[in-house]
Amino acid sequence: MDVVETLLKRDGIDVDFTDDDGRTLMSWIVSFNSSREVVGGFRDLAERRIAGLLYQKSNSLLNHPDRDGRTPLSWAAEQGDPAVVEWLLDQPGIELNSKCKLGRTPLFWALSNPLPFGSLSDHRVRYLLETPGIEKHSWDNEGRTLLSWAAGSAQEQAADYLLADENIDVNVADNDGWTPLAWATMKGNERIVEQLLASKHRVDVNLADKNGRTPLYWAVQKKHYRIVDMLLSRDLVTLCSAARKGDLATVKSLAYAGYDVKRTNLLNQTPLHSAILSGNYEIAEFLLSRTTAINGGDNEGMTPLRSAIQQRRVGLVELLLKHSAETKEIKLYEWFEAYNLTGSFYVCLTENGGEKTLSVARVNEIASSNEAMQGPRNRSSEKRFFLFKNSLPWQKGLIRDSIEILQPNKLHLSESVCAGDGKHLVLSAAILLFPWHPDQELGGLLIPDKEECRITWTIRRGADARSEPVWVPLDFFSTLQNSGIPEDGAELFTQFLDDLERRWLGVCDLAEEHLSNCRLRQLKHKGSNLTLIDCLAVDARQWAEFRKILRGHAQDARSFAQKYCQRYNGGRGFERIQESIDRIEKQVNERIHNLDQTVRDLLQLIKFAWISITEVRKSTSVATSMKRLSWITFIFLPAMFASSLFGMNVNLLSNNPDWRWYILVAGVVLTLTVVGWLIFKSMGPRKER
Repeated sequence: MDVVETLLKRDGIDVDFTDDDGRTLMSWIVSFNSSREVVGGFRDLAERRIAGLLYQKSNSLLNHPDRDGRTPLSWAAEQGDPAVVEWLLDQPGIELNSKCKLGRTPLFWALSNPLPFGSLSDHRVRYLLETPGIEKHSWDNEGRTLLSWAAGSAQEQAADYLLADENIDVNVADNDGWTPLAWATMKGNERIVEQLLASKHRVDVNLADKNGRTPLYWAVQKKHYRIVDMLLSRDLVTLCSAARKGDLATVKSLAYAGYDVKRTNLLNQTPLHSAILSGNYEIAEFLLSRTTAINGGDNEGMTPLRSAIQQRRVGLVELLLKHSAETKEIKLYEWFEAYNLTGSFYVCLTENGGEKTLSVARVNEIASSNEAMQGPRNRSSEKRFFLFKNSLPWQKGLIRDSIEILQPNKLHLSESVCAGDGKHLVLSAAILLFPWHPDQELGGLLIPDKEECRITWTIRRGADARSEPVWVPLDFFSTLQNSGIPEDGAELFTQFLDDLERRWLGVCDLAEEHLSNCRLRQLKHKGSNLTLIDCLAVDARQWAEFRKILRGHAQDARSFAQKYCQRYNGGRGFERIQESIDRIEKQVNERIHNLDQTVRDLLQLIKFAWISITEVRKSTSVATSMKRLSWITFIFLPAMFASSLFGMNVNLLSNNPDWRWYILVAGVVLTLTVVGWLIFKSMGPRKER
């Protein structure tokens, strides 16, 4: 250094030369940090004096960039002595925020230096941050911000300084999707992670990089367990993401670390949802071994079981059923679609001790009537729920009850003793609603044919713990869409009533659409469609018939439910059935009342329109007649005047003039009449103006 200093003090020394990389002597001098070496027992800062001499000889060297666009301040910030950085910052004209080809300012290069273990700050960084005019909100070509570099380099004091800025965005991701938190996590900078999480800014721990990896994922992979503990309670997506990708090792690591496997992500999906959606059996099985909360739905109401059914993942369906997944929300058609079944098959759900199983077979292969009704003799808590797409088993006699042919719109309810030991009862409910085929020439409401709705269940006489006789439900047979295994016959009958309610409301919807079409037809015919009155009269009779049918359904259902619940179900379930019946009566009666009111309104409209049209036609006819009479009077009055003039005893006409004079006089009088009419007609508009 002494030799360099001696040479620079001579006159004529050229200091503006550059090397092959475009670097000047100033660039090299300021990047040399002699404080890293011990020379003669003390630290030498000769580079600061040499830089001063270079600046005196050529001040253009202060901001001279090399081929990479880096200035002396950039090199000093990265590699130089803090005192040299401080000296450069004090020089007038120094460019503080010049960017190199990588888009990095001197502050970026200062923050790129990882601090040695145990160090808290870098003086070069502190000098730059405290200099007025330093840009703190820029980013380099890789998309990294100053906070990102500080987080990755363990620059704790710099991170504190940057986080104190009200306008800083702590969630800015670089080109690879890495946020400052991700950099700190991957590098294992625990203190930086604590600073970010404790800051007043809302740090989003769920932001993933381009590969879908979150900060918690990197903490697990790098085995930074303290950071894992910090992020565990805040993370919502990492376990779901790992389950979706089939990363069983990460799933297990997170679960063993204490991650709540019931926690939902932003879509309200649990990790089990993700495993089901990705079709990963092993991960689903592992998650099911650690939680019983498996029936929750996401934002779209999709449960894990429904997701597995819709994706036709039969293995996962059976796994979920084995762990007591709830089937109540699954519709009949979903089972048939999942297993690609036609109406000649049935689905049987069996529940025993909370565990469910599913079997599929042809309807013709169902066990003999008695065996199907009574079930295995040795079972205790087992229940079977047979789901049929249509009423074919009843029609073929495979399921026997005392109901013969279904009559339309009648609620069929039956109770019979099953053949065999006499300890089994068969109870059934069925209805064919409607169909309704009125006289189509009048345009009445048409209700298309509907499938029969049937349920049957069997009960067996047994004894409870006190040896008192009780009736135990065994098997349930149904064509309903609901597939939740009933607790007893009362619950199955409630499901039947719910379906009946749906059918009634569907009929009311058809009726409302029919009346809406009637109104449109009336408007289309401009009120002249008088046959609509006959159609509405037919509709009014239909509504009265609807009320009668509904009243019969309610009475029969109440009577049957009361008898069954009191005699065979220990009084349980009747209140729930009563509520369903009351709800059906209330809703359907209100809809029928609205239909009645609509018919009355349409009849009033038609009556008013018919009267109005009749009166208008009469008025138009009278006006036309008066107009014709006026023209007749207008033409014949002049002629009559001329005729009477010639017939009077006037001296002027005593010589009995020729008849042609009559035509001439009549023409003159008519002309004068027309002229007078035109004059009076034109006087009206003039007076108005």
